[in-house]
Amino acid sequence: MKPLQNAYSHTYATTEHVAIDLSLSENPLGPSPKVIDAINRAAKTAHLYPDQEKKLIALIAQHHQIAEESILLGAGANQLLEDFLKVFALRKRLVVPSATFPESVACMSTLQGAVDTVSLHSNFSLDLDALLKACQPDTGFIHLCNPNNPTGIWTEPSHLLQLADLSPVPLLISEAGADFLGQTMINRSLPSNIIVVRSFSKAYGLAGLRIGYSVASPEIIMRMNGHLRSYRVNSVAIAAAIAAIQDQDYLRKSIAYILREKAWLMREMSALGFKIVSSQGQNFIAQVPEKWGNANHFCAIAKQYEIAVVNCSLYPGLDQYIRISPQTHVINKKFILILKKIQGGK
Repeated sequence: MKPLQNAYSHTYATTEHVAIDLSLSENPLGPSPKVIDAINRAAKTAHLYPDQEKKLIALIAQHHQIAEESILLGAGANQLLEDFLKVFALRKRLVVPSATFPESVACMSTLQGAVDTVSLHSNFSLDLDALLKACQPDTGFIHLCNPNNPTGIWTEPSHLLQLADLSPVPLLISEAGADFLGQTMINRSLPSNIIVVRSFSKAYGLAGLRIGYSVASPEIIMRMNGHLRSYRVNSVAIAAAIAAIQDQDYLRKSIAYILREKAWLMREMSALGFKIVSSQGQNFIAQVPEKWGNANHFCAIAKQYEIAVVNCSLYPGLDQYIRISPQTHVINKKFILILKKIQGGK
């Protein structure tokens, strides 16, 4: 099976926004007005070192009804995942689904490690038995996303708990998109061999500030703190996250809007011949119609119209699929209108 391409070659998503950009998982409504106010206030004390980490940790603990000692802040879910790999998987192996968030995979090459990929089921769900069987004596983690990225498919927490119970290695689970389901693995009885990473980037609308958090046993968090530098998250990001987690009304409004736009895009693309893979998260994947050939050809044409989506050909077996992340209705409508225009000219 061919390995996932190195994410740092920027094959996953564009590094600059284009006019019609459906490649990145963002909140198209932007951050809450309360968050913007908090950012403006925090900017006035940007000359001071951050001192509100404990307040944010307390709010996260209250939100999930867990102990504060189980929480670690970081500069986004990406950074936290990389930090755990650096501390626990140096020169080890990482077991992942063949379609997963690629930056964790790319990180292993810098850690002198290796990656073992496991194919998805034919319905694109995770093959948990195969993930378990892929573990070797030098495996550091089984790493997966829930909902999965790029498919947006959710795996029931009870199934992951069964996997953890049988696994000889810890599970490193990214729940970066879990806010859209209102579900999580996180609770007071989280097994000690499960680490969960969460993000403020997507539903909360703080992608540009780079802040997230992880939840694990107090022993794991203590070990992480012993290996990591202080002041890992800036004060403006912390202030924004404090305001965001306290504005759950805006969070619910954002989630409802994004899921409504997702459903609209799925219907419109299906009518144009795209084969939609049902998902529970923010994103979904779609097989391009035969007239487009494959994802590479589709993305090459889309680029001419300043359209960006994720080209899933970097994943084994997904060379005919693209990933879509909903934006505002105005942008989504432009995307569909251009698709209709292009297909009409074929």
